[in-house]
Parts: sequence; structure tokens; C-alpha cells
Amino acid sequence: MPPLDYHHQDTWPNGFGQQQSPIDLRETTAADTSTLTVLAPWLADQEIDDQVTIRLAGHGLTQIDQTQWHFIQAHLHVPAEHQTVNQRAAEWHFVHQSAIGALCVVAVLLPLGDGMPVMDSVLDHFVARSSQPVALQLNSLLPPKGTVFRYLGSLTTPPLTEGVTWYVIDQTSITISPQQRQRFQQLFPDNHRKLQARNNRPVLRGSFLQGSK
Repeated sequence: MPPLDYHHQDTWPNGFGQQQSPIDLRETTAADTSTLTVLAPWLADQEIDDQVTIRLAGHGLTQIDQTQWHFIQAHLHVPAEHQTVNQRAAEWHFVHQSAIGALCVVAVLLPLGDGMPVMDSVLDHFVARSSQPVALQLNSLLPPKGTVFRYLGSLTTPPLTEGVTWYVIDQTSITISPQQRQRFQQLFPDNHRKLQARNNRPVLRGSFLQGSK
């Protein structure tokens, strides 16, 4: 697959729906607390250069409120794609799928800070135009608490599939260091999609807590 052209995003296929992502999350409606519990660890066993980002394919099981989702892959965007009152340096996407095929993305917005050791491991293992076996536990990248924004959107890279449930977590516990961000951007400069029209979609804002089994 050729690299995705982030300088000409209007030429991407299928980006014509009314529920595209990312969006501006600054206008919201208050909602109840959302609890996310990792029932089985998010384990990455393949690190893939997919010409857009570093994709970490794996498995795991997550319960968000009353719904269970299977973790299937994680990847990073720099800078962050979603907009909150705090402009964040990067954004992890933890992609999940339900038993009936529905998609959910748990996004974690990252401020600059000391960085997480697992990010160094991801960068150290990376091999361009290749897929490498790894053994990484990724739920250490999930914060204990924060503010969560819930809305219905799409994938942010082609095929830009809609009907995706988003949980976007703004927090300060999980960070990316300036050095880590620079290393990533040397591989994938500015791999973020521009903000999309909200089209009157409701966005629910509440507290986020990581639950325990």
C-alpha cells in the first residue's frame, strides 16, 4: 500500500459521510461516568509498518460500561487528531470490535512529559516496510482516570468507515516525551487527519475511570 497523502486529504476515498472523525470536542453535553475495565490484557504480537503509522496488532478483552469489546490493534497519530480545550501532542487509538463486528476506538490524548517506556520499545522494534513479532502489553497506556468524550464517528484513515463508537480520553497521566515524538515524526511526519464537520452530532462528556476485574 502506498503512503497515505496527508497533504491532499480531500482526495481520500469514502470521506463523504455525515459522521466523519476526528471532530472538535469543545462543545459537549454532561453525562455519567464511563468505566473501562481491561478483562484480558491488551497484548501486541505484531508491529507493522502500514505506511501510515506504526500498527500494533494483537488481542485482548475490554468492558466499557456494560458492553464487551475485543481489542484488535493500536496505533499512534502525531499530533493529536481530536480537539479539546487542551491541545495535545499525540493520540493513541486502541481499536476494538464487538462480537457482531461493530467498531469502537478508545483514544488517549497525550500531553508532552517524561514519556512511557513502552513507547521506547515500540520505536526501538520498528523496521520500515516490514512486520516484526513483538511481545508488548499496551494497557499500561490507559490512564487511571480522566475526562471522556463519547460520540459516533468514523475511522480516521481510509476506508473511513462510519458507525464507529468513540471514547476519547483527555488526561495527564500518560505522556509522550519530546524525544519520542521527534523519533516518531521522523518516520511518519504529521499523520493526523484534519477536523471534520460535526453535523449536529451529540458529544457526551463525563468522567473516566479505569475499573478493576
